[in-house]
Order: sequence, then C-alpha cells, then structure tokens
Amino acid sequence: MGRGNPESADAVIARDSKVFVADKLSETNKRQLDSLGVEWVELRSNGGFQRFEIVLDHLRIPHGKLPRNVDQRLEIILNKLLK
Repeated sequence: MGRGNPESADAVIARDSKVFVADKLSETNKRQLDSLGVEWVELRSNGGFQRFEIVLDHLRIPHGKLPRNVDQRLEIILNKLLK
C-alpha cells in the first residue's frame, strides 16, 4: 500500500490490520506500527523484502530461508516469467 502516500500507514491503523506492506514508511510510522503490534515491511529500504522473514517468524508461519543469492535467483525467475 501507499507508494508515495505517507497517510497509508494511518489506514492500516484504522482498519486494525495485523500486517502492513508499504513502499516507504516514515520512522514515526514504524514506531506507531511497532507500538500497536502491527508487523510491517518497507520494500523501498535496502533489503526491505527480507523483513518478510521477521514477520513470518513473529506470526509463527513456517517458511524456508531466503537463499544468499536471492538477487540472482529473482532475475532467473523473472526472466522465465517474462518470456
């Protein structure tokens, strides 16, 4: 939610959501979400997608570890999908 829309974090708070995935979050938004117990992922931050693992751990959702070469693996997968 919310590419370029800082108010989008307010929407997750108003809807009593448990998980929030955003393009960008302010430090204030992150603190608010943490204090409310809302899991969040900020995709624009360096390695932000890796926070999914933290969220899955907190929610006790079984998952595999990301491979070390995730960038290379994603490139291969995306190339196959886009052909």
